Amino acid sequence: MDTSFNDAIGEYAKAVQNKQPNFSKVITDQQHEIIKAENDARGKLTTFFVRGFFLSLLGGFFCVLLYNYCAINWIESLHAKGLSDEASKITLLELDKVLSIIITALGTSLGFIIGYYFKEKKG
Repeated sequence: MDTSFNDAIGEYAKAVQNKQPNFSKVITDQQHEIIKAENDARGKLTTFFVRGFFLSLLGGFFCVLLYNYCAINWIESLHAKGLSDEASKITLLELDKVLSIIITALGTSLGFIIGYYFKEKKG
């Protein structure tokens, strides 16, 4: 029984040695697949964030436009009712300040994400 065990181990070792090039090929193929998947993930992350950033800027523009439209209608209705003091307390949004807040909040992250995307492109 001891010899059959040793024979089985010997045959297994030979089989592993014969398949060694196949194992290294499989490992190399897996590494290429991992790198491709990582680059695809980088691309998707970057595309998603850049689109979201510009949609946020566009959303900020429309938010300011809608708010100011409603505020002006409100001011006009207060003036029509004779409440000029209350109407003067309503302030309008300034587009440059709203866009500045959005860019400040998301700009640093955008730079990091774009840098992360192009990190592998250079190397």
